[in-house]
Amino acid sequence: MKFIIGLMMFMVLMLGYRVISAITVDEYNLYDKKISLVTEETPQEELEETGKSIYFVYCSSCHGMNGQGNNGKAQNHTKRIAKKSILDVIKHGSNNFKTLYPSGMPAGLLDEKEAEIVATYIAGGMKGEKPTSWEVCASCHDDSGKGISLVAPNLYEYSDEFVATVLTNGKKGVIGTMPNFSGRLNELQMKALATHIRGLKSENF
Repeated sequence: MKFIIGLMMFMVLMLGYRVISAITVDEYNLYDKKISLVTEETPQEELEETGKSIYFVYCSSCHGMNGQGNNGKAQNHTKRIAKKSILDVIKHGSNNFKTLYPSGMPAGLLDEKEAEIVATYIAGGMKGEKPTSWEVCASCHDDSGKGISLVAPNLYEYSDEFVATVLTNGKKGVIGTMPNFSGRLNELQMKALATHIRGLKSENF
């Protein structure tokens, strides 16, 4: 009797698994079909929807559907940059994006105390009074934090340029290594993805 009950429970579980798997495949195919539809004439709202589809197919396995980074295993896209990532870059420098920012960022531009203050400011969304040490960062990232073309990336938000650069080059940091997606998405698809990522903050908070 116990064997029969156990067998029936196993069959129910397997049936449930097959239904869930089928839904997941159908969802994937639905999102995948949307990706190729973006054009120069695509309205902003549809661009966001296409970006959501791209995120589901290419990004959600690591960053989660909500963009919160799977408990620190990947970048949390509801925020521009984590404090520990900022501190790591200040300490060790960065050469992730030499194709777009040829000079990279040298290590050790701030001492430990200054780095802590600046990292807190940036990770907090760059709100309130700017720290005195921000002047060092502003010389490359601009006083607004929105970056300077061919010099340094946008620290304020996920700009189209920054997202495209990460997708093209991949990225190494304190969280881990992200492979590049070069050749998988065209310029408009990357723009759609950037649009969706910028919207994740308002969706989650």
